[in-house]
Amino acid sequence: MRKTERNFTNKVLESKRGDVQAVKSKIKSSVMATAFLFAATIPIGLSVPAGNVQAAVAQQKQVKKVNQKVKTNTSKAIPTIESRKVTSSTMIKAYKKYLRKNVSNKKYYAIVNIGDNNAPVLLRGTQGAGNDKTGRHYTGCQIYYYKNGKVVKMDTFKDGGRWLLLSKKDGQNYLTNGGSDFSIRICVKNGNLYRYQYYNNHNWKKNPENKWATSIVKMNGKVIKNMGYLDGTLYRRHTGYYTYLKNPEISFTKNVK
Repeated sequence: MRKTERNFTNKVLESKRGDVQAVKSKIKSSVMATAFLFAATIPIGLSVPAGNVQAAVAQQKQVKKVNQKVKTNTSKAIPTIESRKVTSSTMIKAYKKYLRKNVSNKKYYAIVNIGDNNAPVLLRGTQGAGNDKTGRHYTGCQIYYYKNGKVVKMDTFKDGGRWLLLSKKDGQNYLTNGGSDFSIRICVKNGNLYRYQYYNNHNWKKNPENKWATSIVKMNGKVIKNMGYLDGTLYRRHTGYYTYLKNPEISFTKNVK
């Protein structure tokens, strides 16, 4: 009976020793974790206790090296770009400089606000010149725009038998011309030249002979939208969205070097 009791007692003691070892192991792990957190948060220059903390300090240094490497690689992969907004004054100065260097003093020009957010655009008169009491006017022109630090030619406007006008739609200004049955509107958006061409096909569904042109939208010379054949009602609806400015006639000025 006593032998059986001793065996039972030994088993109990062994079980308790195992529990004690497990508790000690957990305490040791907690101490290591606490030491690592402490070492990671203390300022550089303060002394750190030896022992278990040394391993934490070594890990901290390794983490710093990895973070520094990631930071360096990131700065190389994604360079910082500082965008500067080009002012209207800068654009006008660039146009004047372009005129002095590239356009003779016999030519006429105009600067109108039909660019991005109604930014300045340079026009050079090319055809249909005429004069009235408000100045010199043209039916056609070349269109130049300042972008990426340069003055670039965007298009040649030669459609229409009327003097060039300015109209507006939804706050954006447009270069405007046309005829009795068509209307052309031009502006610059996001550095791209948009050209809206509307054609009146009258009652073409009843009289097919009136079907003559589809209304389209072009961006940099490429058709991006086809509105189909507009009858008189649809034509007036589309063109009716535009309103002319108070003084719509564009007056051109003689270039002076």
